[in-house]
Amino acid sequence: MGLISQETIDQVYAKADIVEVVGGFAEVHRRGKEYWCCCPFHHEKTPSCKLNQERQGYYCFGCKEHGNIITFVKKIMNTDFPGAIRWLADKYGIQVVEEQRGKDSEEAERLRKLAEKRRSLLNDIAMWYHTQLSSPEAEIARNYLAGRGLDANAIEQFKLGYSPNGWDNAIRWAAGFGYDMEDLKATGLVSENEERQRLYDRFRGRLMFPIWNELGKVVGFSARVLDPDAKAAKYVNSPETEFFQKGQLLYALNFARPKLKDMGYALVCEGQLDVISCHRAGLVNAVAAQGTAFTEQHAKLLRKSIDKAVLSFDADTAGYKAAERTITLLHAAEFNVSVVTLPPGEDPDSIFRTGGPEALRQVMSVTEPAIPYLFRISCEQDDVNSPEGKSQIIHRVLAAVQPIKDDITRTAHCQWLAEKMNLPENLILSTLHALQNKAETPRITPVWQHRPSGGQGASVAPPPFPHAQQFPQASPPPFFMPAPPISQTWNALFDIILHDEVSAQKLLLEQEILDGLPKNAIGSAINQVVILSMQDEWASSVQEITSMDIFNDPDVGRAVMASQYANLAVSPPATTPVLEGASENRMVMAFNDCVFKLKMLLLEEKIAQKQNLMATEPNEETRRSLQAELTNLIRKKMQMRNDRRGT
Repeated sequence: MGLISQETIDQVYAKADIVEVVGGFAEVHRRGKEYWCCCPFHHEKTPSCKLNQERQGYYCFGCKEHGNIITFVKKIMNTDFPGAIRWLADKYGIQVVEEQRGKDSEEAERLRKLAEKRRSLLNDIAMWYHTQLSSPEAEIARNYLAGRGLDANAIEQFKLGYSPNGWDNAIRWAAGFGYDMEDLKATGLVSENEERQRLYDRFRGRLMFPIWNELGKVVGFSARVLDPDAKAAKYVNSPETEFFQKGQLLYALNFARPKLKDMGYALVCEGQLDVISCHRAGLVNAVAAQGTAFTEQHAKLLRKSIDKAVLSFDADTAGYKAAERTITLLHAAEFNVSVVTLPPGEDPDSIFRTGGPEALRQVMSVTEPAIPYLFRISCEQDDVNSPEGKSQIIHRVLAAVQPIKDDITRTAHCQWLAEKMNLPENLILSTLHALQNKAETPRITPVWQHRPSGGQGASVAPPPFPHAQQFPQASPPPFFMPAPPISQTWNALFDIILHDEVSAQKLLLEQEILDGLPKNAIGSAINQVVILSMQDEWASSVQEITSMDIFNDPDVGRAVMASQYANLAVSPPATTPVLEGASENRMVMAFNDCVFKLKMLLLEEKIAQKQNLMATEPNEETRRSLQAELTNLIRKKMQMRNDRRGT
């Protein structure tokens, strides 16, 4: 494949609009001449991502993600620059022109055109199947759809179709539009009879479900048998092709993805009709694995857009096993997972057909966290009162806990399980540790497995927590460790902007400080006040922060409570330092002092980092470049001090 021409790139930049593109992934609000949205790259309730239509850029004051329209598409679609250009070109109907280079350019161009032709074939035949649903022969398919309660809107949205019951209907249709047998084989639309050495339509007399990739392009099909007495398989799917890899496709993700941030989670179902019923009920975040069990690739695909998932699987043994496996995969991908327990013998489609949209929404609204769900189901399957049953339950639950990457979350689950099973916490933790050692193959023997030099057969006890240090020698600390005063200064700055709106507004102009916010609770709290100030909602800062998890941080909680005491005109405890008694002049001085100290401390961090790089850099030219940067930083520090003395 050749290089995309500059002409194409220029056309994309000229035609694409940041507000329109971001609007496909998040709800955009206009405030005066500005556009805001909840950032698509992290979960938030208050819009903190600002879109600049003039510069075609974006900046999130929450997670600091920023860039131009190409940067946005690269990150949201997990692609590279050419992929972003192609995605935007496709969205805006721009033909991608390539500049071929090298001896293989002609072959690369031929393969590219061939792939484009076959993608067109898949989209074209999907529309043909859709039109065939209106034919007299397709009455059996229409009756089936009517019996399942599918209306015209659902049929149209999901482009359901019918494959005529003949051996070569699709072959003859394709030939009439310039597609040959190689195209049909490459897209999985035909099968081959090896004995007779003839090709025939893969899909015959079936209800057709087009399968789209995440970009909304048809890549294959799932076809359901309509004759209840037929001995053929209930479903036939497209084979694995260049375009269709079922382990990497989620049905209806192209419809669900723009809504995932608004809904707050992905709803993972088992079948296509379940997904369609969910979408009809307003649960537009529903998806399903396509013709296979949920895979690691599916989890990664979802993780691009959301970090919370709710599973809705059948309430039978197969459904329990599928949920158990899927929970483990989603935990490994750092998802927060819950489960809907469906009534026995029911699925989302049957609930929708019998009770309507409200009934389905009601059932889907009752969820259970994944670990308690697995524990409950395990207790139903094994005898919790027998030693063997206890062991089975614990190992089944810990298998889903083990992939969780956050140490605190993982340990909390172990503590909960120990309490439920009435067993010592260390036993549960050591069992989890054994599972982790079995799952991982460490390159270096853990410390606790080394025998001390002083005795035969003696060994050091294993560490008590799952992720205790397992290597013979810890990595050396970084060259620069922030001085303790910097945390105190950040705390003071938060105190000031929480008490004084003018200071909060002034902080908006200190981009250097905003870029250097610490990645902890105080940093998040400062950022929240800044966002609200920018939107003229500074007065709601306390209310917003008290509703967030960061309020549980001691420093954040202390400052918020001090602010509340001030608002209530009540004397706070003697241990709580407050600024409300200071004059306006003293408040300005305090703010300026904090900003100066933080700028100096952040500058000293950069200086120390440059010194560290210089000490380890072997390349002389690079060292000279680092030295020049270091000199400029030191001059800047001296200038700041001189300016400070002058004021």
